Amino acid sequence: MKTNSKKVGLFIPLLCICLLLFLPLALAAEEPKDTKTITILTVNDFHGTMIEAGKNPGAAKLVGYLKAETAKNPSGTILLSAGDMFQGSPDSNMLYGKPVVAVMNEAGFAAMALGNHEFDWGIQVLTERINQADFPFVAANVVDRTTGNPVSFAKPYTFLEKNGLKIAIIGLTTPETAYKTNPAYSKNFIFCDPAKTVKELVPLLKQQGTDIIVVLSHMGSEVDAANEVKGEAADLAWNTDGVDAIVSGHTHVRVAGIVNSVPIVQAAYNGRAVGKIVLNFSESANKVIAAEASVVDLAAKDLVADATVQDITLKAQAEVAPIKNIMIGHTSHELSHNKASVSVLGQWVTDVMRRSMNTDIAFQNGGGLRTSIPAGNITIGNLYEVVPFDNTLVTLDLTGKQIKEILEYGIYNNQIGMLQFSGLSVQYDKSQPAGARIVKVSLQDGRKLDFNKTYKVVTNDFLAQGGDGFTMLTQGKHINDRQILLRNLLIDAIKAAGKINIVTDKRFMEIKPAGNMEKPAA
Repeated sequence: MKTNSKKVGLFIPLLCICLLLFLPLALAAEEPKDTKTITILTVNDFHGTMIEAGKNPGAAKLVGYLKAETAKNPSGTILLSAGDMFQGSPDSNMLYGKPVVAVMNEAGFAAMALGNHEFDWGIQVLTERINQADFPFVAANVVDRTTGNPVSFAKPYTFLEKNGLKIAIIGLTTPETAYKTNPAYSKNFIFCDPAKTVKELVPLLKQQGTDIIVVLSHMGSEVDAANEVKGEAADLAWNTDGVDAIVSGHTHVRVAGIVNSVPIVQAAYNGRAVGKIVLNFSESANKVIAAEASVVDLAAKDLVADATVQDITLKAQAEVAPIKNIMIGHTSHELSHNKASVSVLGQWVTDVMRRSMNTDIAFQNGGGLRTSIPAGNITIGNLYEVVPFDNTLVTLDLTGKQIKEILEYGIYNNQIGMLQFSGLSVQYDKSQPAGARIVKVSLQDGRKLDFNKTYKVVTNDFLAQGGDGFTMLTQGKHINDRQILLRNLLIDAIKAAGKINIVTDKRFMEIKPAGNMEKPAA
């Protein structure tokens, strides 16, 4: 193919002139000279995992990473926690979260949202942790039911100055806290609508000269099959304006995405990852012009422990060791637990509850048992990991009709997990409509559950007060809190048995489509 050399010769100079004209504009659009960078590092749902174990890097290595990252942009980095930091390990639980706050102080956290588990030990203990902290706890949508005002022990928001920019951090707590926390502690508070709360605050914060608004929330999010961010945090992004970033927590997953131009992150749980949001703020445009969201997985082998935090960890271990490491018995098999199904651990726990209280039936929420017990020797520390909450045993009378309603609500409830039970044999057909999936219920002796008869039931105080939405339990008669800690009851049962040899049984059977029955995996 021939070409016209004259036309080509004329075209090249014209092309060069055009490129020279447009090049400065392209560079300016990419990065204005007045851009300032703010880096937000986030941790959520740490649950007191002070010690390195398995996939958990431990507090010292987590803080070592956070300090190294902060050093890359010291004047522009913000370290935030999305809540649920204390409850979950013997090293933290036995000291009511005190070593975790010491770690956070050393790391340099700027603010922390209130998670639902921050309420587990009551407001007095929470206030002690808040007073210990060098940073504010923020909760704009938690209102004192008596006064109608935001709670006095936390701030609705806080201001930070970074790289010459004024940054507001708004705190939010999931409204699920109303039923996912022991009602004895949550009943005094109203957990207001997050979007409405933020809509009211954004204009107020803008009037005070705020450059960047960050929502620090203990609200759930997840990424669906299409790689889109969903959940409470995503709903907030869609239903508010003026927010520059959202930090998520509560659902224990990795999330990094942009929703309605707002970056959202959630960094798994137990310190296994760190969320990172990078905001580029243009002073001439007076707004954030670019944002990135990512999650960095932390591998313990690649991290260097912070010496000061390592010392805090060792001191906490030494303080709890005299109790934590006491061996109380042995189990031949793993007492496995998955809160999404009836588990071996759940069966054993509810059996112990029923027999010790001499009742017909026992109920335990699957989420109240936090981990499995490995095969081998059992220590008191194991029991603190399994039952970190100081729940007590409650006995009450319920009719057979109420018991069936409890089973219908609690079995395969994806929002709260699977109800664990003892004293009953249940046949379940998931193909039936909600409220009619319990095909047959019989007592341990084979007798059919009588809807008109009254049965003696034992449960924990969380459920007895309507926790996890089990309002049916609040309707029982002769409700009696026995003031016996479930954890202590299980410790005594292990000591008395010496050796446990428990395997799954057939108390829960699913009906297959063909009419056959199968036992779900425990």
